Amino acid sequence: MSEQYVRSTSSKEVAAKKRLEYAFSVQKQKNCPAFYVLPSAMWLKTARKQQPGLAVITFDDIARYLLMQAEEVYYPLTEQERSLFFEQFLREEQTFEGEADSGRALGYADTYGQVKRLGLTAEQLPAALEPLRSLFTEYEQKVVKERKLLDPENIILRAIQLLEQRSTRLDISLIIIDGYVDFSPLQTLLLEALQKADVPIEIYLPADQPYQIVGHTADELVSLGFSDQRQEPVSVQVTVEKELVAATTAEEQWRGVIEEILAAPSLDDVAVLLVDEKRGREELERLAAEYGLPLQTAKKRPLTATALHAFLLACLRQPRSVRSRWEQLPLVEHILALYQRSGLEYAKQKQCFLQTGEWIKEEDEQLFHAITRLKWKKKDLFSRYVGQMLVWLRELPVVSSWRAQLKADDDLETLQAVAREYRAWELLCKRLEMTAELLEERGLAGELTLSLDLFANWLKELGERLQVTDKRRAENGVAIHTWRDVGLFRGKKLYVVGMNEGAFPQLSQLSGYVQERDLHESAIRFSAPTQKQLRQKQLAYLQQLDSICESITFTYVKGVDPLHPQLPSPLLEDVRRAEREWSWEARMKGKNSYTERDHHEKLAFHLGQGYRMEDEPQPLREIATRLERLADGREPLRLEKKSATVAVTALESYARCPFRYALERLFQVKEAEAAEEQVSPLAIGQLVHELIEEIYTELQLIRLPFAKAGAEQLERVPELLQERFEQKWVAVEEQNRGLSRLDLEQTKQQWKKRLDRWWQAERKHFWDNEALGEMAIEAMETSVRMPFSVKGGTELILTGKVDRVDKSGEAIVIYDYKTGKASVSAEEVRSGLKLQLPLYAFGLREQLERQTKRQLRADGASYISLREPAKRAGNGIWRKELIGKHSPYSVSSFCKNREESFGTGQYLDAYNLKERVEALWSGMHSEFPVEPQECAASCPYRAVCRVTEEQKADHAVKA
Repeated sequence: MSEQYVRSTSSKEVAAKKRLEYAFSVQKQKNCPAFYVLPSAMWLKTARKQQPGLAVITFDDIARYLLMQAEEVYYPLTEQERSLFFEQFLREEQTFEGEADSGRALGYADTYGQVKRLGLTAEQLPAALEPLRSLFTEYEQKVVKERKLLDPENIILRAIQLLEQRSTRLDISLIIIDGYVDFSPLQTLLLEALQKADVPIEIYLPADQPYQIVGHTADELVSLGFSDQRQEPVSVQVTVEKELVAATTAEEQWRGVIEEILAAPSLDDVAVLLVDEKRGREELERLAAEYGLPLQTAKKRPLTATALHAFLLACLRQPRSVRSRWEQLPLVEHILALYQRSGLEYAKQKQCFLQTGEWIKEEDEQLFHAITRLKWKKKDLFSRYVGQMLVWLRELPVVSSWRAQLKADDDLETLQAVAREYRAWELLCKRLEMTAELLEERGLAGELTLSLDLFANWLKELGERLQVTDKRRAENGVAIHTWRDVGLFRGKKLYVVGMNEGAFPQLSQLSGYVQERDLHESAIRFSAPTQKQLRQKQLAYLQQLDSICESITFTYVKGVDPLHPQLPSPLLEDVRRAEREWSWEARMKGKNSYTERDHHEKLAFHLGQGYRMEDEPQPLREIATRLERLADGREPLRLEKKSATVAVTALESYARCPFRYALERLFQVKEAEAAEEQVSPLAIGQLVHELIEEIYTELQLIRLPFAKAGAEQLERVPELLQERFEQKWVAVEEQNRGLSRLDLEQTKQQWKKRLDRWWQAERKHFWDNEALGEMAIEAMETSVRMPFSVKGGTELILTGKVDRVDKSGEAIVIYDYKTGKASVSAEEVRSGLKLQLPLYAFGLREQLERQTKRQLRADGASYISLREPAKRAGNGIWRKELIGKHSPYSVSSFCKNREESFGTGQYLDAYNLKERVEALWSGMHSEFPVEPQECAASCPYRAVCRVTEEQKADHAVKA
């Protein structure tokens, strides 16, 4: 009988050299493999380096070794791959067809994995999960047993089955397990099977602190048949100083830690323990690079962060049908990223493709056409997908371009980017080759079938697992640790970063649909991962620190709200609170600067506090000047020549936003190109104006009094309206090819209905209105040129075009057709936002008076919106006596724009329009401030505009 022991150790003796040498000597003596099991990647790496030739592994590796020894045929799955194959299984089973969405499949797969980690079978599910029993049973039969797809949990469970079935002695000389404080239920089941198989096992549990969980773990091992040879625990107290430091933000927390580390006598004596491993590492690496702090860890990035991986996913997910250039643009961007095209070259190629569909570089075009010819089956064997992707990777023409750049290019940044892509290509090719070989070796090449979207998800998951190295670890720098491997630290000072309540101890995170109550209701044989068990384990992690180093600084983020601060971990109640606090203000008051940016920030802070500086750095002077300009909002620009002829619409445009006016009309900055989402409003507006004028002209309704229009003429309008609309709509569709047929058809039907409603309103308000029987449409699309004197003797010529003029005797009314909603208010007129109606009414009246040599009056002016054609209140300006119940123009009594002198010079004086026009005209040639009176959310220049909400509010005009 072999012996299985439980022995004592200390946190600093984990993977001690003498222990590693002992395991290796047993292996040599018995000429049989010995295994040394450790809990983390850093421990594994360190131990392998100390003792070459010894298999330093994990529990998963032991299980795989046992399956290999038994010549078991299977394909290993990661947890993420299990989710994909679970989804494929659900799709194949008609019973679950309605439930085969990715989210539900992931939930089922995670639940299944959690159940297996608890050491439970499908028959041992807790009551709450009973509805899933048949699903899990069928999954195990068809996927695990028949297809031999084994996830990490099933690999261990299969190893346990093989151990129980084996009658001969295993080829294992010794297993030493070190660095653990507890074991999962599945690990304990494997230990039990190994013990029953008579494998020599020595388990070292820490005894340098009063770990409650370690005693419980030892009791479980003894119940399995292990001999307890632990010595009496001897508390080792190395730590003499502990403190707790608060920070206002996570950023200030990390800056505080790094700046203190930089002041340390030796970086080798300092280490950082990450409470939140993922986010903490990202933040530390980012700021360490800024401060120039070397770290004893390689900087890596997943394959998903490379252009190559994004390109491959785009190839798999591209639609099969012919697409617009805008829909193809993402693929164009992927190709440009592969070839490292950037800056102006990148922008020019995108613009060229959108406008013409052509390529500037031949190699880019060849790759694009190769992708469009690439065909993927919707469903195929997994091995065929892998093989096709491998062939595609090897044939990629960009690879030869990368090789040439690596030899010839001397730009460091470009070389680094190309080298990263090339390493990603090599790594991906190697992994796909291994996958293909594994499928072939295990006889599964012709067995596993996947849909294309799931293969794309598999490739995405593979990219998340595989990593390329960006920067090697520094030999002399700050060590980064986790709770599992902090025992490796041999220095004096440890920073434990992120000790907030909720972060440590963290809440139990069970996978899938498994809940805490299920743990208490299940037949779990060994330590279930309850909240109590997790808290004991994390308490042990915290206790081990006392045996590791002399000084520990715990940090946490308290936030910036003094009334509702975030709290530190409750396990740190007895730790002394440091007087210092890491905040932006405290950092700005610091005496030392660590980077040029830090230096400038601190100088700027003190300048802002009122301090004076003899030699102010140039960058700060530039920033101060820019800030003053931003706050002022003025943009002076003197134009050499002032044009005396100005369009009324230009005055309105300047009044709305002088800054936009300059970009749009003076500098002629074009709008950024974007994918078409709707039919162009300009195209619709032009169509509607042409259509109305053509119909009224063709039916000879212009200058025909409304009462004299024949019924036949009026009844022809709807039919002719639809007929002409259909003819003109062809041109609209040609201009908007990027829109789908459905969108175009929906817009078309929408405008046909609007035109129908417009004609109904036209008949009611004009042609069937007895009060306007003598009135007629005098003209359509009438040009207006009006002399306008301003101070200084300058004579302006205001120009414009009136959509429609109605006339009856001495009375005239002007109308302006709008395809959108339209309104006008007195404040908008005074501010210059709505000048067309009052200025056109004044100018046209005078123009017609000169032509007819008779005095005329303007009864009113109004917008006619095709969205609200029946509206007669708030969209026009009318003489006071023409409003209300008996209004011949059907103007509602709700109309507030009532004027006695509309269309006269008196009206212009009352609203100071002469002065306003002069101010606008003068400003159009000299001042373009960021002072919008009307700031549209759809403004195409928002990306370059610095307008603030305060500036919007200060200058906005109430309608």
